[in-house]
This record gives sequence, C-alpha cells and structure tokens, in this order.
Amino acid sequence: MRSSLGSSVIRFRLLNAPPCAWELINLDSYGGMVATLPFREALNEGIVSGTLVDTKIILFTRRDTSGRVYGPKALYASSHVLKSVPYFNDLLFGNFSEAELRNLDDGFGDYETIAENYGYDSDSDLEDDEDEKPSSSSLASDELRAAPSHRPASEGSCYENHSELDNQGKIVKIPDMAFVTFQAFIFYLYTGQIQFAPLGPRENRSSRTAEAQTTINDKIPSPSPKSIYRLADKYDTPALKDLALNHIRCEIKNCDILEETFSEFTSRYEDIQMVCAPLLASALRNDTPEQTTWARLCEIIERHFKGELQHVTDTLSLLWKTSNQDGASRQASETPWVGATSRRRW
Repeated sequence: MRSSLGSSVIRFRLLNAPPCAWELINLDSYGGMVATLPFREALNEGIVSGTLVDTKIILFTRRDTSGRVYGPKALYASSHVLKSVPYFNDLLFGNFSEAELRNLDDGFGDYETIAENYGYDSDSDLEDDEDEKPSSSSLASDELRAAPSHRPASEGSCYENHSELDNQGKIVKIPDMAFVTFQAFIFYLYTGQIQFAPLGPRENRSSRTAEAQTTINDKIPSPSPKSIYRLADKYDTPALKDLALNHIRCEIKNCDILEETFSEFTSRYEDIQMVCAPLLASALRNDTPEQTTWARLCEIIERHFKGELQHVTDTLSLLWKTSNQDGASRQASETPWVGATSRRRW
C-alpha cells in the first residue's frame, strides 16, 4: 500500500502481518474475488487498529516413511475471521488457554515435533518423505526449534523502540490437520472460495507440498477434498462440507471404486459411503473376468471374517442393501404385473 500521508507508519504496522495475509487484501490480484463479511469486518478493524493478524496456528506438514507425521509450521489469521466458525469462537474467546495473549514471535516452544495421534494415515495433504527415515537431528531442525518470525528482520531503526506487546496474539496448536488443509480453510473463510486438488492416487496428482502447492495463479492452495471434508466435519461447517462432498461425488468415478469404498476414510462418514456403495454395486453388475472386481471383493470379505479390516463392517452392510434394492428395482421394471400392482396399490 502506498500513501502520501504517514506511509512509514502504515508500512510499520502492516509489517506485523505475514505477507500472505496482506496479499489477500489486494482482491484485484484474484480477478475481483469477493471478500467474506468476516474478512471485511476484520479489515475495517485492522484499518483502525493497525493489526490485520492476531492469531498463529501451528500444524504439521510432513510424513516420514514409517508413517510418522512431523514438521510443525505456522499459519496466521485474524481471530475475527476465525470466530465465524463456532468452534474457534469458543476456543479463542472462551475460557481456554488459546484465548490468552502470547508473543507471536515466540518459537514453537514445547510443541511436539511429532504427531502422536494424527488420526488420518492416508492424508494426501501431508508431504511424504521420499528418502530414508529422517534422523533425530532432522526432526529437530531449525524450522522445528523456532517459528519463522513474520516480522522482517532488516527494517532498520523502525523497530528499535518497538515493544513486544505490539505483537501479542493468540496461539492455536492443531495436531491432527495438515498445514495445506488448514491454509485452504483460512483462505475459504476470507474469500468464500476453495479450489480442490484432483481426487485419486497421490502419484497421479500434481505436486502439492507444504512449500510449493498446486494452485490457481500460484496463489490459492489446493487441498484434498477428503481432507477438507474431514476438517469441515470436525469443525461443523456445513457449506464447506457440502462443497467437498460434491467434489468427491464428481471425481470418485475416476478412481478405483472398490478401494475408495472400503478405505478407512469412507468407513468414518455415512455420506461418503452413500456415494461409494451405489457406484460399486454398479461396477459389480458390469464386472468381467478381466476386471476381477468380484474377486477383490471376495478377498475383502474373507479378510473381514478373519478379523481383519474391521472398519468395513458398515460399508459391507450398506453395499448389500444397495445391491438388493437395485436388484428389486430391476425386477420390478422387467415384470409388468409387479409394476401394475404397485401402481394400483398407490
């Protein structure tokens, strides 16, 4: 921002916010993207107070070859925007430790460098290590020992008399969501828009690391629709959940439907099961010896009866019901007297 009056003061105050937050204010760079009401309110407050960001959110970024999730990294946002979600309104303005003011320039402190219970082993929004398991020294890298300051280090004398109180804010630690997922969530809260990555095997997707993601115009993060669905379910944001579900519904036809149907992710959410089960039932009706969908299904059922894959119980039950309903519907359409009887009854 340039101003003929008090430009140095404006620049000094805005530098307390990370560059990504300031970029969002320039809506013209996003083709005239409309800001959400919470963002406009936060911007109006920031114009007066000089503070556009007052909350630091710490999340994980990476997964090693053993499946451990690690690599905490910080995102920044306005608590006024975050509180549009009831969960964060209670967390940031209730009787929780997250509501206390802290120095946003502090490092990660005693924050765990490894997620003990991440809860989503197949989260594709995490960056996977391609090399050998990282050593203990790499897990305690500079990035983990201290959070990168979002205040420029070489601003000269404009910070000489700057009090740490001017950079106070709230810190939230989220141990079960990926950095990329939550970045897209914050962007959605600010703009009302979200762009999903293609659904399918990770190796078939564009590169989406925590540092360099697949984006529109290299600016908008593109998370997995599954990861966003999981986040929206946890934080009870129905509109965002519907967007993710609709994207999954459109994209899942291009995936291995049997694998998707019996994944642990699908087993957790009835809505996802309702999307997958009819598609798998249709695939089974059209199966050929070359496709071997039936053979693979029999293997899953056999493993389930042996005590493995216990998460597929509900999905198998729904698939059975769906297949029977489809069979009954076809029989009714192919037997004239059944249809006639039904019409006379109703």
